[in-house]
Amino acid sequence: MAQTTAAAVARTPGGPDSRNGALLAVVCVANFLVLADATIVNVALPTIRSALRLSALGLPWVVNSYTFAFGGFLLLGGYAADRLGPRRVFTAGMALFALGSVVCGLAGSSTVLVAGRMVQGVGGAFGCPAALSVVTLAFPTAVGHARALAGWSAAGAGAIALGPMIGGLLTGVFGWSAVFLVPVPLCVGAAVAGWRLLPDGVSAGRLAGRTPSRLPIRSLAGADTVLALTSAALVAVGYTSTLWVQTILHCGPVQAGLAFLPLSGGILLGATMAPGLIRRFGLRAVAFGGLVIAVAGLAPLSRLPAGAGLPQLLPWLGLLALGFGVQSVPVSVVATAVPGREAVASAVYQTAGQLGGGIGLALLSGLAAERTALSHAAGNAALAAGYDAAFGGGALALAAAALVVALLLRAPERP
Repeated sequence: MAQTTAAAVARTPGGPDSRNGALLAVVCVANFLVLADATIVNVALPTIRSALRLSALGLPWVVNSYTFAFGGFLLLGGYAADRLGPRRVFTAGMALFALGSVVCGLAGSSTVLVAGRMVQGVGGAFGCPAALSVVTLAFPTAVGHARALAGWSAAGAGAIALGPMIGGLLTGVFGWSAVFLVPVPLCVGAAVAGWRLLPDGVSAGRLAGRTPSRLPIRSLAGADTVLALTSAALVAVGYTSTLWVQTILHCGPVQAGLAFLPLSGGILLGATMAPGLIRRFGLRAVAFGGLVIAVAGLAPLSRLPAGAGLPQLLPWLGLLALGFGVQSVPVSVVATAVPGREAVASAVYQTAGQLGGGIGLALLSGLAAERTALSHAAGNAALAAGYDAAFGGGALALAAAALVVALLLRAPERP
C-alpha cells in the first residue's frame, strides 16, 4: 500500500505536531551522535597515539577513515532511503554505527581501530540521509522547514563543538576506549526509537505519483560547495586547536575538552538566531554574513604567537563558531529543498561536508607538518608556525565559501 511520508506522519496517533516533534528529536539525536564521532576523538588522539604507537602521519587516519567512509557511502544511503523507506535504512544504519563503535572501543591495534571507524562511517552514511529526508518532508512549509533545519543544524553544529569536550572528559576519566563505547547505548536507543517513530513509506514524490522537481543545479552546487569548504575549515581547525592546547599549552584531555565548551555556545547561538535573520534578510544575505563573521574569527589565528594561551585563542574561535552556526541553516535550506528527491539531495549535501572535512584535514594537517619542518625555529615556536599555517588555510577556505554564496546561492521555491 503506497503512502507518502507526510501522510504517514499525519495519520499517526497523537497528531502530526506531537509526532513531528518526536521525529525531530530522534533524528537530531542521531545527527548529533554521528557528527560528534567525527570530532569526539580529537582530544583523545594523543592518548591513542601513545597507546597504539601511531606515527604523526598515521594519526590523522583515525579521523579520516571515518570521514571518507561516511562521505563515500552517503549517496548509496540516500538512494536506499528513497527506495526502501527511511525507517528501515535509518535503523540499519544506526545499528551498524553501534557495531563499529564496539569494534573501535575494543581495538588493540591501529588496524582494527581504523577498520572499526570505517564501519562507523558506513553506518552513519545510511542513517543520516534517511533522517534528514524525514525532516524535510515532515515540515513542508517555509517557516516550519527553517525551524526544523535550525534544530538539525544546531544538533550537528553542537556535535562538532561539544565533541572535543565530551572526548576530553571521557578520555580523562575512563580512557580513550570510552569515547567509542559510551555512545553505544544511545545509538541502540536511537535505532529502536527510529523503528517505532519513523514512517515506513518511501519518497513522497515517487509514491504519490508526482514527477520529482527539476534539480536547481546552480543553487545545489553552490550549497554543497559551501558545506565542503566550511567543513574543511572547521574540521581542520578543531584538530589543530586541540593539538595546540594539549601540545603547546600542556593541558590534559579533560582541561582541553572543557576549554572548548564555549565554542558550542557560539554555534548553537548562531543556529538559533538564523531562522529569524532569514525571515528578515533572506537566505543568501544571512549565509554570506555568517561566513564573513567566521572569517573574521579565524583569520587572526594565522598569526598567533607560540606564547599565546587560551585567552588569546578562545575568543576568536568563539567568533568563528557564531558565524558557522548562522550560515549553516540557510545553506541547509537551499541544499535540501528538492521535492521528491529529499534523501538523495540530503545525501549529496552531507557527502560534500564529509569529503570536504576529510580532504581539508588531510591538506591542512599536511601543510602544518610541512611548515613546522621548514621552520627555522625550534620546539613550540616551530609547532606554532605549522598550526598558524593551518589556521590561515582554513580562513582562505571560509573566504572562498563566502564568494560561492555571493555568486551561486539562490533561495528555493517553497510553499
